[in-house]
Amino acid sequence: MNKKLKHYPVVFFCLCLSILAACNQKESISVAYSIAERDLIPEGITYSSTTQSFYLSSIHKSKIIQIDAESGQFKDFNNTALKGLAVLGLWVDDSRGHLWACANGRINEKTMSAVAKFELNTGVLIKRYDQIDIDGHTWNDLVLDAVGTVYFTDTDNHTVYTIHHENDTVDIFLHGAEIAYPNGITLSPDEKYLYVASTTQGIRVIDLAQKVFMNEADTTFNSYGLDGLKYYKNSLIGLQNQVRSIQDRKISRYALNTQGTDIIDAVILEQDNPHFDIPTTFVIVKDKIYLLANSQMANLSGGQIRDPAALKDVIILKIDL
Repeated sequence: MNKKLKHYPVVFFCLCLSILAACNQKESISVAYSIAERDLIPEGITYSSTTQSFYLSSIHKSKIIQIDAESGQFKDFNNTALKGLAVLGLWVDDSRGHLWACANGRINEKTMSAVAKFELNTGVLIKRYDQIDIDGHTWNDLVLDAVGTVYFTDTDNHTVYTIHHENDTVDIFLHGAEIAYPNGITLSPDEKYLYVASTTQGIRVIDLAQKVFMNEADTTFNSYGLDGLKYYKNSLIGLQNQVRSIQDRKISRYALNTQGTDIIDAVILEQDNPHFDIPTTFVIVKDKIYLLANSQMANLSGGQIRDPAALKDVIILKIDL
């Protein structure tokens, strides 16, 4: 027998395993919801276990919609409280029955930024925290701790703010080049560390009590240009959309050391998906990622849709973890 033929079964077996692995990977990724309101231009997504609904923010329509998790039917949650502003990051506080949102716009040549708190069950606005000035601000994404203190990012002003649960005012928590252009933000389960996705510095780990950085700027694991960021089982999930090539848009899992203070590894969960059209943020529900795949943000200019015919249904992908 030709000795080369002896390798054929092994090669064939390895090929079969590769094909099977690829198929299993694709089976773990599917379309969870398709939203027919094509001109929504969404940015933020969150989920409530109380209402069993997902919530999407709209940049173009200055509103928030609610999606029934079982049926996929959707309706407006609130379409008036943030009128004229692009609505971005969302966060549900099920324990207190609130939904929080960040929003921004331009009014009379000035920047208007807002964080809004809504009643979860009714969509009624409880309070708005506004800032109007001539400086550039983008109040972008937010997270809440167990006692109800809000941490949110200001991308254009290189700042993380808080709304403390006791004094109920907007205060600077951290500012500077170490968190340049911050976007996604999340907390460790013990709330000892705050994780901030800096566009140029990568994921930064901050000791909340001391306000000190636990890690250096990322030079190894490619955590630059992240939008959404979530903590998950001693790792961080990050969606990277600020990249040189659209083929490089991806969602990755960044493993942390046992202390939760530094990234030690990174694995790509999905990249260059055919539904990707500036994917933005995601939410994790029962070990599944629900990812806003196509914001279609590039079709929006000066508050107007450039090419309505090019718009597609908004797709939310489901990725098994």
